[in-house]
Amino acid sequence: MRPIAANTNQSQKPLKTIGDIVSRRHSPSFFETDYVKIILPLLQESDIAAAAVIDEDGRLSGLLTERAILRHIFARTSGKSIHASNVRKYIDDMRVDDVMIRRPETLDDDMPIEDAADLMLRRGYRFMPVVSRLDGRKLVGIVSERELAVHLQQRLREATTSEKTSKSILSYMLSEPYGCGYQMETA
Repeated sequence: MRPIAANTNQSQKPLKTIGDIVSRRHSPSFFETDYVKIILPLLQESDIAAAAVIDEDGRLSGLLTERAILRHIFARTSGKSIHASNVRKYIDDMRVDDVMIRRPETLDDDMPIEDAADLMLRRGYRFMPVVSRLDGRKLVGIVSERELAVHLQQRLREATTSEKTSKSILSYMLSEPYGCGYQMETA
């Protein structure tokens, strides 16, 4: 597993873009010639269901997901193309380029979290590679729909808390003796 380095020098600024999310952690990546039998246990140990596939220059060439691996295995082993006695050997010989999703749709690292979540929901993607806006094949990381949901939920909580705090401060300012007794309307 070749982790994409996380940017550890980032301050605790608010997360606004997809790049803000993926640059704070490691994302696994593999080469097309790597063997799936080695990768699958690594993904399962890490509780990661997707990884990037990169070329020799570190540029994105595909997406590897547990689901794509399983679909490929079931499609090949359930038909007549592979005899039951050869299934284990077939799986042992399977490489990333046999099962990867080629030329996956990507997200730019400067894309707002809300827009990325909307795109993933509309397209039905569970994972998407994030690339540099300046170099569309330079991998920044992988983002999951679950991650985006967590960040959006956190943002919603912060907005709700901020709104309540603002109303509380405004109510205090409008009360006697400084506010001349005005009452704030509540919805």
